[in-house]
Amino acid sequence: MAKRVVLDGDAFERRRRENPTPWVGVFVAPWCQPCERLLARLSSTVSGDVDIAVVDVDREPQLAERYGVRGMPTLCLFVDGEMKAMRVGMLSEPQLAAFYAEMEKS
Repeated sequence: MAKRVVLDGDAFERRRRENPTPWVGVFVAPWCQPCERLLARLSSTVSGDVDIAVVDVDREPQLAERYGVRGMPTLCLFVDGEMKAMRVGMLSEPQLAAFYAEMEKS
């Protein structure tokens, strides 16, 4: 089952540096309706032990800028401390499946 945690900038960077296994960072805003729908879809679609780190871009604008977040929601796949893939916007279930297939290849 997917594990979702809300992180601030320091905790996000610590996870990026210290976690070699693939994980997903999700950049959202509290006022963003597609963000809420995507988070719900992630919870119902993701299987396995996938870590999902949620970042509020209103609270962490520097972190969002550092990773080139231009729209919400934005999903970023991290492996061995490096961002391997990014998707922007409300993803359908087939698009999420394709995104997670990339993670399984990593």
